[in-house]
Amino acid sequence: MKNQNPIRVVLIEDDPDWLSIMETIIVKEEDMILVGCAQTQEEAITLSYALNNIDIFLVDINLSGANLDGIYTALELSRSKSSKIIMLTSMSDEEVIQQAFLAGATEYILKKDVHRIADVIRSTYHSESNPHEALLKDYRRMKSEEQLKDLTKSEREIFEYIEKGYSRKEIIQKIKKSDNTLKTHFKSIFRKLSVSNVKAAVDKVKSGGLK
Repeated sequence: MKNQNPIRVVLIEDDPDWLSIMETIIVKEEDMILVGCAQTQEEAITLSYALNNIDIFLVDINLSGANLDGIYTALELSRSKSSKIIMLTSMSDEEVIQQAFLAGATEYILKKDVHRIADVIRSTYHSESNPHEALLKDYRRMKSEEQLKDLTKSEREIFEYIEKGYSRKEIIQKIKKSDNTLKTHFKSIFRKLSVSNVKAAVDKVKSGGLK
């Protein structure tokens, strides 16, 4: 008898052969259901908004050539969804894996180990909190802090208000400085973070440097 609440999985993979292989594996599992597939970053984001209660996103690290756009797909998904993300990759490059974790991935699996995908989905789904995830959170915090290292004390204070969603008027009231002074601080923050607006600044810090 099938699980009354199967694990809802979305697969994001551009290679038809791998897509077919993983579809075959997942649909055989009685405690899982494949609720959607996408082949590009744009399709993945659109699908994520169209579907509710997605438990696991399986995301290929390279969705077009060797652009690592799967990492940026994961980043967008982690910003808008509470679902867990497992990265699929043929690469074992440490820096690439680190970028995937910065983007919000909870786990990754090498495609050569695809026979383990059902077990990885299951363990990731059922894991509420573990040392691995705690380390990832600490790592993300550390990388986020790195982005702020060049900001002055005043700029850090202003950025914290920005991050909390305060308006310019509200920030002026909080810091008790003029609008011109605030504009100067904003320009300095954007310059140091190499961004051009508030949203980009917050996104870059939250993602530990990924844009």
